[in-house]
Amino acid sequence: MALLGLVLAAGCAAAADTSVDHVQADVVFSQEMITHHQQTIQLAEVAAERGKSSYVRDLSKKLIAEEKADIEMMSSWLRSWKEPLPPEPTTQMGSELRAGPDFDRQWLKELTGHLEHGVQMAEAVSKAGKHGPTLELAGKVIQAQKAELADIAEHAG
Repeated sequence: MALLGLVLAAGCAAAADTSVDHVQADVVFSQEMITHHQQTIQLAEVAAERGKSSYVRDLSKKLIAEEKADIEMMSSWLRSWKEPLPPEPTTQMGSELRAGPDFDRQWLKELTGHLEHGVQMAEAVSKAGKHGPTLELAGKVIQAQKAELADIAEHAG
C-alpha cells in the first residue's frame, strides 16, 4: 500500500512538472525576450533621468516595473528547463539620446520601434510555442505593447 502511495505521488509530481511541456521556441523566446526587456529597462532609465514630460517619466517607471517582473518569471522558466540565461546587453540602449527639448520625441520614437519588435517576437512564439505560461506571457506582451503603442501615438501626435 505504501508503495502504491509513492507511485501515485511520483505520478502526480511528474504531471505537475511543466519542464517537459516546452519546445525550443519557448526557450528562445524567453532568452531573447529577457534581453529585449533588459534593453527596455535601459531605455526607460534614460527617460526617467532625461525626460521632460510627466507622461514620458511615468511611462518609463511603469515599463521598468513590468519588465523586471517578466524577466524574473522567464528566468525561472529557463532555470527550471536547465537552459542558460542570456548575458546582460553590452551596449546601453538609449545612451545616444541627448537631454534637451527634443528628448521626449526622440525617446518615444525609439521606444515605438523597440515595442513593435517585442510584439513581433511575442507573435512568433504564439505560433510556435507550447509552454502554457509562455503563451500567456506572449499574449500579455502583445496586448500591453499594442496598447502602449496606441497611447504613444496619441501623445506623440
